[in-house]
Amino acid sequence: MATLAIVGAGFCGTMVATHVLRLSPGSIDRIVLVERTGPEVGGVAYGTPSTSHTLNVPAGRMSAFEDDPDDFLRHVRAHDRALTGGSFVPRHLYGEYLGRSLAEAERSSGVRLIRVAGEAVDVEEHADGARLTLSDGRLVNAAHCVLAVGNYPPSDPPVAGEGLYASLRYARDPWAADALERVREEPVLLLGSGLTMCDIVLALRDDDQQAPIVAISRRGLLPQAHRLSARPPPHLDPPDDVDVWQPTALGMLRALRGEVRRAEESGIDWREVVTSIRDATPALWQRLATDERRRFLRHARPYWETHRHRSSPETAFAVESMLESGALRLVRGTVRSYTETPTGVLVRYAPRDGSDPELLEVGKVINCTGPDTDLARVRDPLIRALRERGAIRPDALGLGLDTHEDGRLIAADGAATRRLTLVGPLRKGRLWEHTAVPELRVEARRVAERLCAV
Repeated sequence: MATLAIVGAGFCGTMVATHVLRLSPGSIDRIVLVERTGPEVGGVAYGTPSTSHTLNVPAGRMSAFEDDPDDFLRHVRAHDRALTGGSFVPRHLYGEYLGRSLAEAERSSGVRLIRVAGEAVDVEEHADGARLTLSDGRLVNAAHCVLAVGNYPPSDPPVAGEGLYASLRYARDPWAADALERVREEPVLLLGSGLTMCDIVLALRDDDQQAPIVAISRRGLLPQAHRLSARPPPHLDPPDDVDVWQPTALGMLRALRGEVRRAEESGIDWREVVTSIRDATPALWQRLATDERRRFLRHARPYWETHRHRSSPETAFAVESMLESGALRLVRGTVRSYTETPTGVLVRYAPRDGSDPELLEVGKVINCTGPDTDLARVRDPLIRALRERGAIRPDALGLGLDTHEDGRLIAADGAATRRLTLVGPLRKGRLWEHTAVPELRVEARRVAERLCAV
């Protein structure tokens, strides 16, 4: 009998634990689930209490179990019978759902679940297992360790005046408890214009922000919106020829645009075409040579992200309303420098159109540029310890960590570890589309089944 250690109680860690509890294998008698924020599950993504922060996928597509697609919908309809498969519900309901799923699996399982509130700072593989070290010195000895660490806060953009990054007028992590501490009568600058920016704009609005909010990004692209519908979008099969699309970034994008044009001629929305290649995306990504992947990231990534990772209709409407009222301004440009003054921050930026640099004066700068995936620089103590010992290897594109096809970590010498498995978005370098529930639920189940079979 053995112990399974899981670091992280967000979606992936919770669902690996849930599946192992459901399977109740004879080879595992104990799961130790470690979460630095406390015993609750769901992580940052589903821990927000704001009702303005909705899921970006309709409820009918958010089941944690691919073999029971209506599981989450039943859960939310128990709260509100008016909700449908097409509803975009507050994210905290999904955190509650994950907690319920884990608790139900625990009650009927022969495996014991131990929840630990603590921060993992190291994990060492040895011949018989792995030893996990927590920041307070506690040790967890396990046969296997699953790292479900999720996303890391954004990196600080390299600009002049980086002294601001040590100031209270700057928030590197938009989800930190004090990120929104500010003077409400002073303008706020948000770095980035993606989904995180939308969340923070709504949080500022709900917190009675009085002065204007400015969001800046190089292209000024906002996430596209999902369609409003009472039902989840209809299923569309992937294109018949998707397996033979030209293995270049340009070739694949041209093929996708062609599919969109043909679908629109038949009255099918472009969103369903993009969603139809969801399951095929990892294989498409792996067919691209490394240089082609870099070309995609350099030229096409912002457009892919805004079309693939869409906002809820409610969020899109709220953001658009704030733009129209002047409460929010979207700037296409690049920040060049910060100068902190006794009354705020002077931000110098270069507009996208090439005109002369301009100045903004704000009271707070909040980084909404998205997760830092470059594991060569991430400050997390666990990643730093593994990196310094050569137990991990950042992937070639700076998207996360290098892994074997089954999720086992690849060490600096190129050998796959035996006892350490990675799940979650830090596998993007290998799989690309690996950030949303429909993909992650499959991986969580597969990892659980593999570990139970050992």
